[in-house]
Formats: sequence, structure tokens, C-alpha cells
Amino acid sequence: MSQDSPSVGFIGAGQMGMPMVARLHAAGVAVTVFARRPEVRDELAERGIAVAADAAELASGVDIVEICLFSDEQQQALLFDGGVASAMRPGSILMSHVTGSPALYESLVEAVAPGVGVVDAPVSGTAEQIAAGQLTVLLGGADHDVQRVTPVLSAFASRIIHAGPLGDGQRVKLVNNLLFTVHLRLAGEAVRIGTEFGIDQQRLVNAVMQCSASSLALSLLADRPFADFGGSFERFLRKDVAVVEAVAAELGVDIGLLGDLAHGAIDAG
Repeated sequence: MSQDSPSVGFIGAGQMGMPMVARLHAAGVAVTVFARRPEVRDELAERGIAVAADAAELASGVDIVEICLFSDEQQQALLFDGGVASAMRPGSILMSHVTGSPALYESLVEAVAPGVGVVDAPVSGTAEQIAAGQLTVLLGGADHDVQRVTPVLSAFASRIIHAGPLGDGQRVKLVNNLLFTVHLRLAGEAVRIGTEFGIDQQRLVNAVMQCSASSLALSLLADRPFADFGGSFERFLRKDVAVVEAVAAELGVDIGLLGDLAHGAIDAG
């Protein structure tokens, strides 16, 4: 990154956040991280990454505040109770990778100081894809804010998609995860049937991936048991399906068969 590239204050160096921070640091982004857990602070220090002692103080001194937490509840506590939203300076941007309610992001426009941009930036992919720089990021926000955060995101994302106005990144991500939840369960059932037919799992997946029933969910099961893979995603998908249902209820949208299948897939997991 050039010397005039934006400075980043990163909050949430966990399973997904840590490889993001590592990629940002390796790309030459001026990134400083706030982390509560001592072991995370130690790991960051070992990597030569700057660590902040206070989240609000960090937010007041950077161009982009980048958040990677698990839920809306965690994010609300950080932004409002922790003072991050009110500490941001005019001209800076709040960008969050948390998958949650679009309404939260829209409410943030009123919570931050005038001149602070807000971008919702949910992601699609795994920690391994982040480490390889192959993540997909869905952006919701004004054109000029999206343009400013895109060079930072390119440190770990190969596909950066401007989905629309603020909140649309979330809306696309929620629909995606609803569909992916169903795909994953169906792929697991297909693998079970195939193996009970006596077909080697990897051969089965490799063959079907060349046919009309191919899917990303199926490809992920080529060399691992469905129970292992599904279990690693369950808490994320369960949370996201609950958010979809809540958002749909607020808007009076019937998610119908897809919602029933996704809910059944989670409960069956």
C-alpha cells in the first residue's frame, strides 16, 4: 500500500478476523487491532501488528474502523456501550463484516457523527480462503464510501461486489446463507445416498461436480465427512437463519419453502 493509503482500526481478530489482519499487515496497510483476550494480543504482537488498549480511542484516530464480530448483539455493545460509534471522526468510515440485521446498519447513520460513512460488508468464504486472498465480500453503501474501502478489502478478497445501498450487502448475504444452508444439507444427503450405493465419496463428488447438480456445497464435501463439515458451520448458519426469519417478519415477507427447508436443515444438523 502507498503511504497515503487509509489507516485501519480492526476490531475482532478471531477465527475470520485474524487472517484478515494478517493479510492487511502483509499488504502494508497501517492496521492497529483492538483485542480483549491476552492470547490474541500476544499473537498480534508476535506478528509485529500494532495493538490498541481501548476500542473507542482506536476508532477516533483511524480512517476506517473495520469490525469482524459474531453477532448483532456483540456489535451493538461495542458500538454503543463501548463508545466506538460516537468516537469516530468526520471523514472516517465504519465498515462491518458482521452478518446481521440491515436495520442496524441503517440506524448507525444516525449514531455516528455527520460525515462518517457506514458500509456493511458481510463476507462469503472460509478462514482458509481469507488466508489465500480469495474471499468474497458483499458491500452495501454509498458509491464513494465503497470506493474508499475497496483497496483495503483487496488485501484478502478476490471478489468485491457492490450489492447496492446501505443494508443491501446484508440482504444479499442473508438470502445467500438461507440457500447455502439448504444446499449443504442436501449435498450431505446426496453423499450419504451415494456412499450407501457403494460409490467412493470423492469419486462421487468429483463426478457430480461435472454434471447438472454441481454446487459449492457439494464440492466442499469431496474429502471430508458431512458431520464434520456441517458441524463447523452450524452455529453461524443457525444464527443467520434466525436473522433472516426476524428480518422477514419485520418486513412481512413470506420466505416460504426455502425458509422451511433451511430451518429443517439446521434442526436436522
